[in-house]
Amino acid sequence: MSKIWSKEETLWSFALYGTAVGAGTLFLPIQLGTAGAVVLFITALVAWPLTYWPHRALCQFILSANTPASVGITGAVTHYYGKKIGNLITALYFIAFFVVVLIYAVAITNSLAEQISRYRPVDLPLRALLSLGVVLLLNLIFLTGRQTTIKVMGMLVFPLIAYFLFLSIYQIGSWQPSLLTSQMEVNTHTLHQVWLSIPVMVFAFSHTPIISTFAIDRREKYGELAMGKCKKIMKVAYLIICLSVLFFVFSCLMSIPPSYINAAKDEGVTILSALSMVPNSPSWLSISGIIVAVVAMSKSFLGTYFGVIEGASEMVKAALNQVGVRKSRSFNRGLSILLVSTLTFIVCCINPNAISMIYAISGPLIAMILFIMPTLSTYLIPTLKPYRSIGSLITLIVGVMCVSVMFLG
Repeated sequence: MSKIWSKEETLWSFALYGTAVGAGTLFLPIQLGTAGAVVLFITALVAWPLTYWPHRALCQFILSANTPASVGITGAVTHYYGKKIGNLITALYFIAFFVVVLIYAVAITNSLAEQISRYRPVDLPLRALLSLGVVLLLNLIFLTGRQTTIKVMGMLVFPLIAYFLFLSIYQIGSWQPSLLTSQMEVNTHTLHQVWLSIPVMVFAFSHTPIISTFAIDRREKYGELAMGKCKKIMKVAYLIICLSVLFFVFSCLMSIPPSYINAAKDEGVTILSALSMVPNSPSWLSISGIIVAVVAMSKSFLGTYFGVIEGASEMVKAALNQVGVRKSRSFNRGLSILLVSTLTFIVCCINPNAISMIYAISGPLIAMILFIMPTLSTYLIPTLKPYRSIGSLITLIVGVMCVSVMFLG
């Protein structure tokens, strides 16, 4: 049995699952619920290939680079395209995930503000105080150190997965298939919603940061056999991810009337808030929903924040070097945390709509790195030509459609 599937492969499957399933999962039902049942069924059909193909392509891109075993995505880009393009992709990578951090921070603030609004109006001074509290608390957790934070995040994965599964099953008793069958018309609005939903799906199923770590680990252990090992784990992990996330989405959308989903979208909160809005919903659902939403988004925030601060530190260092100033690594890191935290606080106060930020900025930027860069490279880099396939071509086309939302949506 160990030759067929090892304990290590199980652990990596859980790692991919734990990274992919989280805060993004809570936004997907909001977008699909407002887009209509046709968009939901199309998403269900394409979820697995459009999760597997782009992550496989990125993995292949990293592993095919003639770089040391420990070098990840940025090293692979520099290897293929040179230092200037490498720096450009690194900057794009930073911006994409900085926006992700902003989305999570805004959504955490909104979830807390929604609870407070039941007892008193949330005016600008109170929202500013709440935003400051969210940013400070997340930074305090972050400053406990990488190992402590990762350990806590790891401990939270299984309770969150268990809660999503429990909630999906619990809602079966409230299923109303008519909520979906009444939205089956196909028109130009439906096609427009399919287009707008692509970035949200990219955001919900993407876990780009861990792919670099995953590829490096497999290469260090298996050398030239690494890609085969990666594909084996990915196929299983992504099947479980897609089935469980889609079960959760379908269960929510067959239990919650569209009016509450639209209200949640307008308020910039997650599907768990929409569930608690439904009349006669049990009090435990409202309490557990806010806790799980905040914990899931905090977990995803912190998981992304490490990479954002590292990227910001490099940019601060480069900017200071340009003006002839050289500072210690701790100074650069401290200044980065201050700048990123200040911008996060300001955006939380302004309160842009989370779903709009996903399909207008974050989804398209992630698509550039995850969908377009590794697949387009098979047409631009001669050594990557063997990795062209129908799957990679479809991934490239979907990536271009996703990016077009940023400019035309």
